[in-house]
Amino acid sequence: MLKKKFLGLLVAGALFVGVVGTIPVFAAINNTTTPDEVKVREYKHGHKRSIEEDAEFLKKEAEKLGIKTEGKDHETLAKEVRLAHLKKHAEKLGISTEGKDADSLKDEIILVYLNKKAKELGISTEGKTVDALKKEIFETQVKKEAKELGISTEGKKLEDLAKEVGEAQLKKDAKELGISTKGKELSELSREVYEAQIKKQAKELGITTEGKELRDLAHEVWEKRVLKAAEKLGVDTKNKSTREIFHEIMANHSDKVKEMDLFPHRGHHHGLFKRHHSDSHHHGDHKGHKDQHN
Repeated sequence: MLKKKFLGLLVAGALFVGVVGTIPVFAAINNTTTPDEVKVREYKHGHKRSIEEDAEFLKKEAEKLGIKTEGKDHETLAKEVRLAHLKKHAEKLGISTEGKDADSLKDEIILVYLNKKAKELGISTEGKTVDALKKEIFETQVKKEAKELGISTEGKKLEDLAKEVGEAQLKKDAKELGISTKGKELSELSREVYEAQIKKQAKELGITTEGKELRDLAHEVWEKRVLKAAEKLGVDTKNKSTREIFHEIMANHSDKVKEMDLFPHRGHHHGLFKRHHSDSHHHGDHKGHKDQHN
């Protein structure tokens, strides 16, 4: 129970990147998943880690952030790591962190990205609560995606429409990748599409796939994309981890993140808004640019 609790604390974090992306990543607003901490969720998806591995991962994260680990239990350390990540990202966005707890910072970070997304979609933010703004952005985005996919929105509940959009996008991707959809459950099709996408991107980036677990390959693909994007955008990468580079790109070039495919790969999210399927196929930033793989 303690393990799950401390892992959950790590999961909640600094980057609510969904608000600047397409429907699949929009769920990140509600699920507060970050590329920094997402690897700790692997135990939920058939990649269970031992307690010792989790403790070691947390300790390394703390040390990278300059947090003292001696005499602290998992839960305390996880809270401190989460707060440190939030502070770093808030500072990149010009948000004052003084005297603020993790939840306050989280809300302010979300609001920054919500306002950016609202502006992009032509939605007025004046006098609206965060929840109201989330709802309006969500609805606008779902309908926009539906229109692009040729799906009628008339008379449909938003939840049902979102599910239909997610399934249609999944099948479209499968077709483009040459994957048969016949007789397959959506969960099976989702896994196949995800694997094919990762391997295709790895090939394009010159990354070998042989003998690698999919989650590790997905991380390697993401890492290489971030570094290539940084070079293109003129972001200094010297002595920075991949996660730090990603934070900087998010803070200063958020409009380019979706365009350059920099969101951590999470697999396909069919029926996303009905089932909150954003847990699927996570990978995390295991070490980063300045920290080599074990």
